[in-house]
Amino acid sequence: MRIFQNKFFIICLCIALVLTIVPSVFAIMGYRSLAKNIVGTVTMPVRWVATTIGNAFEGFGKYFGNMKALNEENKALIDENAALKEQLAQAELLERENERLRDYLDMKNKYPSFAMEEGMVISHSSGNYITNFTLNRGTLHGIQTNMPVITKDGIVGYVVEVGLNWCMVSTLIETATSVGAYIPRSEVVGIVSGDYSMRQEGTCKISYIDAEADVQVGDVVYSSGTGSVYPADLKIGTVTAIEVDEYNRTLVATVTPAVDFSSIKWVMVITGYQSGGGDK
Repeated sequence: MRIFQNKFFIICLCIALVLTIVPSVFAIMGYRSLAKNIVGTVTMPVRWVATTIGNAFEGFGKYFGNMKALNEENKALIDENAALKEQLAQAELLERENERLRDYLDMKNKYPSFAMEEGMVISHSSGNYITNFTLNRGTLHGIQTNMPVITKDGIVGYVVEVGLNWCMVSTLIETATSVGAYIPRSEVVGIVSGDYSMRQEGTCKISYIDAEADVQVGDVVYSSGTGSVYPADLKIGTVTAIEVDEYNRTLVATVTPAVDFSSIKWVMVITGYQSGGGDK
């Protein structure tokens, strides 16, 4: 038969016969303990190999079982992390919305004589300084040119162009902007306007002030109510530098606006007001 031609099979068969017959012979002859020792000695490598292989398979089983559990735990953690991030984003969005509503109510309470329309900034001029931006409010919302625009911090500027559902606003640092102004501490009056050389720094100037006038760095500047655009007592900004024009014998002070134009998202357009409804 072909099976007996296999040398490996023949060797294994011989070993099996020896392991079967020899211990039996020794047992018959009364050498049972010797038979046990012989069988134990001969089969020890086999048992060691079998035990090693069994342990290896058991180890692999535990390893793959642990890997599956770790993968499932990792997926659960990833899903939980994504859910927490979504909750955090929703919480931050809700907090910003609540803050906006608080600002809106604060302004309504602060300026009870003002009729106001809230608007969102949808674009602004490019560059390091912002001279104008566009709101998502227009004639459909009662917006007209020359209406003042403010935030809770103070004056932003005024409406210069209007469409059906948008309007363009020029800020205080735009050269065409001017506001009648005064300094409450010393009751000095002047005109705040944009200046081409200053707008790159995000500042404007207050001018038409006598050289001997009492103006100091740190003075807060408010709208005076003169003119037809801005109500009185809206905060404009703070004096940060002072120069005297010897030729015209006048004083020119640098004013840093109270509003950070680069960070505003929401503003209020004053669509109507009665005199005396400002900050002070």
